[in-house]
Amino acid sequence: MKKFIYILLVMVSCAVSSCMIPFDPGFDKTPLIFLEAFPGTDADYVMFRILPAYSKSNNPVVIPFKPEIIFEVNGNAVPVECIDAEKGYYKADYKSVTGDKMTVSVASEGFNSIYSETTIPGAFPERNIDYRLVSVGVDDYRCVLYVTFSGADSKYSYGLQFLNEVIYDDETLGTRWYLYSGDVYSPIDDSAEIVPVSLEATDIRLNGNSLLAWDGRLLDGDSSVLAVEPRLYGFSVDDIYESFFERRGERNHYDQDGNVIGTVSYFEHNKIRLFTMTEEFYKYKVANEFESDYSGFVSFIAPSNYCYTNIDNGYGAFAGASVVETDWITKEFIENNR
Repeated sequence: MKKFIYILLVMVSCAVSSCMIPFDPGFDKTPLIFLEAFPGTDADYVMFRILPAYSKSNNPVVIPFKPEIIFEVNGNAVPVECIDAEKGYYKADYKSVTGDKMTVSVASEGFNSIYSETTIPGAFPERNIDYRLVSVGVDDYRCVLYVTFSGADSKYSYGLQFLNEVIYDDETLGTRWYLYSGDVYSPIDDSAEIVPVSLEATDIRLNGNSLLAWDGRLLDGDSSVLAVEPRLYGFSVDDIYESFFERRGERNHYDQDGNVIGTVSYFEHNKIRLFTMTEEFYKYKVANEFESDYSGFVSFIAPSNYCYTNIDNGYGAFAGASVVETDWITKEFIENNR
């Protein structure tokens, strides 16, 4: 296992380092433009974050930043509106579809103009979804979700998020969404049932939420299985299977000091999101994760002032993805999708 992890780290290092540029390129007080956008990850719009940036080796140069943004889809201009200039948020009302070819350019007086392009990848392949109870020790069981699909494309990467929605009867609590990926499940005895058995996912972040991502080059093109153990706790062996399905119950209600002041009824259900990610999406996100998590530990992977970018004359990423969101997971849903 240690040998595999080392090989995986080297493979990712080679993939990322070949396209790295320094965040601090040594420009003599020349300001840069940072752009970050992931078209296809939001339902009906494309959100951009565009900000001025400066070489870390020099003091910031104060220049009024008034970006002129040109966003085109398949050669047609799409208007971009400012949402929050101070935080750098801009929005284009456009619902991305597979095959869309997108370009973006940004210019502002005193800054180098930037340009980037991406294509929305193919949708997540046809898949089967199932789950099973797995014994991992004495009186220790886990319920594992399996997504089996064929036709993985090596030029893409694939990802999975597990969504949990809790609706409280108490209107003051409202509805709470939890987006998390769960823990990658590594089989112990029945390893042949997961292909490839030793594959490790990369836990990246998207809009502040965890997203398990697999490099398509490491997936078996004929039949790939992504396995995830959702972070659902407090279930006995008898009802752990039900953790995937719609359920009602009661939970303690706490005051601001953490004291129990009663109980509240709730309704809870789950679904999953499946991602197909372009190469630049995956490289940029993985490079960021290695920079933040391992820059002081595994320095050869991503030095603290380096990151992958596909922005000409600037840095950041403009990278497409396709997202498939399943229906709510019920017994009928599992039966119909096996």
